[in-house]
Amino acid sequence: MAFSEPQRRLASSVSTIDPGVVVRFARAGLVFSILLLSLAPLTVADDYSVLHNTMSEAGGQGVDGAWLQRTGVVVTSLSVLTLAAFAQPVWERGVRVWLRVYALALLGLVIFPESPWDGSIHNETVALAHTAAGVIAVTGFVLGAWQASRGRATDVRSRAFDWLVIVAMLVLPQLMLITSYQGLLQRLLVGLGYVWLFVEIGRITRSHAAAGRGA
Repeated sequence: MAFSEPQRRLASSVSTIDPGVVVRFARAGLVFSILLLSLAPLTVADDYSVLHNTMSEAGGQGVDGAWLQRTGVVVTSLSVLTLAAFAQPVWERGVRVWLRVYALALLGLVIFPESPWDGSIHNETVALAHTAAGVIAVTGFVLGAWQASRGRATDVRSRAFDWLVIVAMLVLPQLMLITSYQGLLQRLLVGLGYVWLFVEIGRITRSHAAAGRGA
């Protein structure tokens, strides 16, 4: 198949992108998203509680100041999508696919906001779509971590951490259904997800550095 000159130029420019730089950019994006999500409770009403109200409620329908929470989620999504595009060979195809599902589901959380915590008027259908997007996000992350764990069968410590995160991702949402400390548990869940991603970024960075030395 013959390529036009603009197509050849585009392919050449893509091939010259330093994956290490892109991964560092994705890491910076995740750090920035943590800052945004940490500050988000300060922009909403005073009766919002980080212990009892979820992060999703800080970005809920009709909530003044919800833009900061939503922006933080969007930045997280874009950072993971960027990372997945340059994570080879550390992330095999299955890992990349499922973490893309996770990242796209995060965008769904923003497109379909949660109900506000104060019980004010809201769209129940949108809130239901938000819940569905949350289930998809957790499923995508869990399956991505599981696929990553399968790829390092001889690394016992790494696999143990993978499974710690996987179990937490499955158990914490269930605990949120039976306790009033939903905000605390969700933040713990999200925090573990970030830690796992940063550990993976370390592996990806070392892999790229080794490939550069061997070139």
